Amino acid sequence: MSSFRLWVYRRLTGWLPESRCFGFKRRLLRWAGVRIGTNVRVYSSAEIYGTGALEIGDDVHIGSGVFIAAVAPAKVVVGSHVDIGPRAMILTGSHKVDCNGEHVAGVGTAESVEIGDGCWLGARSVILPGVKMPRKTLVAAGSVVAKSVADEQVLVAGVPAVVKKKLGS
Repeated sequence: MSSFRLWVYRRLTGWLPESRCFGFKRRLLRWAGVRIGTNVRVYSSAEIYGTGALEIGDDVHIGSGVFIAAVAPAKVVVGSHVDIGPRAMILTGSHKVDCNGEHVAGVGTAESVEIGDGCWLGARSVILPGVKMPRKTLVAAGSVVAKSVADEQVLVAGVPAVVKKKLGS
């Protein structure tokens, strides 16, 4: 993605209605280097940053205030039919802990994040670097997912998030 083009995207969408003009927003995101499917609805207050790759499948809803940071060389892959609730965060960048250095936040790191088809990220949930979520994972509001989820169709919740129950039949 182009950080300058994403900056232009954020400036332009700041003037648009929050839940309208989705086609125009999709075209702007493609122009900025995002691989984006059809019928993707991105709210105007969603913030997308970074020079890593971002891929968004078909029929995805990205709610108000969502924050996505794709730090190169990592990428964020969002499958199809995904719903991302208000103020959720998807992060690919972090730091190695360095207790001997001047700052505990040592050398920067970047790990890709994968959100499977049909997932639902609740409001204010946080997905940390390196997490992979299989299809139809439901992340409870306010949860922090620090490790990949192994099973499909589960509810994860808590800080850090753990599997609470199996969904469906």
